[in-house]
Amino acid sequence: MYRLLIVDNEPFIVESVLDLFERKAIPELELLSAYSSAEALGCMQTVKIDIVLSDIRMPGMSGLELHREIIKYWPRCKVIFLTGYNDFDFIHEAMRNGGVDYLLKTEGEEAIVASVQKALTALSEAVEAEAYIAKSKQQMQAMTPLLQKELLMELVQGGALANGMLSRSFEEADIELDPTKPVVAMIGRIDDWKEDTRPFDKSLYLFAIQNIAKEYLAAKVLLISFDFERKTKLLWLIQPNEHTGDLSVAELAELEQRCLVFLKGTAEMMQDSCSVLLKLNLSIAIGASFKAWDRIAEQFEHLQQLLNRGLGLSQQQLLIEPTLTITSADQLEHDQRKQLKRLNLLQTLLENGQKEQFMAEYVGIMTALTECAAAKNAIKTEVYFTLVSIFLSYINRWEVQSEVGGRVNLGKMTALDCHDNWKEVVDYFYKLAEALFEHKQAGKGNQEHDVIRMVQRYVQQNIAGDLTLNRIGDVVGHNPSYLSRLYKQVTNEGLSDYIMTARLAKTKELLEENRLKIHEISTSVGFLSEQSFFRFFRKALQMTPQEYRESVVTSRNASAK
Repeated sequence: MYRLLIVDNEPFIVESVLDLFERKAIPELELLSAYSSAEALGCMQTVKIDIVLSDIRMPGMSGLELHREIIKYWPRCKVIFLTGYNDFDFIHEAMRNGGVDYLLKTEGEEAIVASVQKALTALSEAVEAEAYIAKSKQQMQAMTPLLQKELLMELVQGGALANGMLSRSFEEADIELDPTKPVVAMIGRIDDWKEDTRPFDKSLYLFAIQNIAKEYLAAKVLLISFDFERKTKLLWLIQPNEHTGDLSVAELAELEQRCLVFLKGTAEMMQDSCSVLLKLNLSIAIGASFKAWDRIAEQFEHLQQLLNRGLGLSQQQLLIEPTLTITSADQLEHDQRKQLKRLNLLQTLLENGQKEQFMAEYVGIMTALTECAAAKNAIKTEVYFTLVSIFLSYINRWEVQSEVGGRVNLGKMTALDCHDNWKEVVDYFYKLAEALFEHKQAGKGNQEHDVIRMVQRYVQQNIAGDLTLNRIGDVVGHNPSYLSRLYKQVTNEGLSDYIMTARLAKTKELLEENRLKIHEISTSVGFLSEQSFFRFFRKALQMTPQEYRESVVTSRNASAK
């Protein structure tokens, strides 16, 4: 929606142009009018103006002076000068100040409409999606390291991408590693951050460690790295930098083995350099083999476990992932742990009111655990109380115990032994989630209707005052554009239509009372000029205000006889 402000000190010109555009019924155009430059300035101080159709020569402040004020408020506003003076100096000044067009009042209606359409096109092109996309791409380049970290961290924590999406995601994030070839993980841990080390200094040290690693490793391998766990660890994901497309299975295995030997030897050099140059102790854990991308999460978890227990708790350790065969029990536990990590997403979905996504994710997690007949009770217990934490936190913060407690027995939530089996647990939390989402949706509906009532009350109480969308938005505490969409969505009526209906009802009431003069009624219902008032009334009832008043009097007299 764009706003066209028509400015002229001659009311006949303003009314004629308003009638013209009302007849043309351009859907994306909202019409406003002003009968002086001062009135136009007051208008643009309350609402955004997109196009101004203005006379050049007006008393007090000329159209050119008005234009200089316009661009202080709305730099993108397009100005069309409409004048009866075919004066080169005026034309030159208008064009120099950035006027969109220059029209003589004698050029006719079609020329005026064409000029406004030209301005609308210019405005639309100025906000084309391509411009925003180009700007976003520039910003994305600065965010590339963060995007890489987010994507790769998701993968190593067990996240999965649909077939074909991994290659595209790597390309978009400018990741040089090959998503179709195996990869090996290496984790570094800073053993001894000093207590007074600032976050900024930690970042500098981490960059230094990454540069040391790249200096030693880049000649032999491709790598990408990033920090995690609050700047205490670094993860490297590594592939050979040699072409492997023509290698046999045996040759590829030999290449990967040479690469692993190189990593182990180079890791010692990295530790020594960090100790000597940075005065930091660095422990390193290296994967024992290259893994497909959909298996790298298992290796990441094994390396984390190496560093978090036993020898891994000592300083400057160099640990290699054991090459033991992964048993079905190990794989089962890993799969179950993946479900635990997915629980974190549920809290976000619950807070955001995303019911469908929440239910789909919840069912997926619980189904995976239910189908594992051999699932460890400890894992199930951990899942259970993680869910308790998510739901209980939400219930307490939003104080919905009484509302939800009427549908679901909240006493059973904190006692696992109250449920006879795992299926009962699954059903219980499903019903609890449904109750919370329904309460949330009902609350949303109530709040929306409260906003609508506030809007309507303000309109009724200020029918002669400022009823611009910006002002109403300020009163009810909502963005004007959002408020306009919300009103239409809830009432199936545009807010401007409601305002016009309210003004018409008040006008009829005052005309029927027969106490005020027509021009007084015009002011009482918020019109800036009698011309606008007459035009509005005639359009609504196909008669003038005076004709309506006379018809009421005639009707009353007939009833009295």
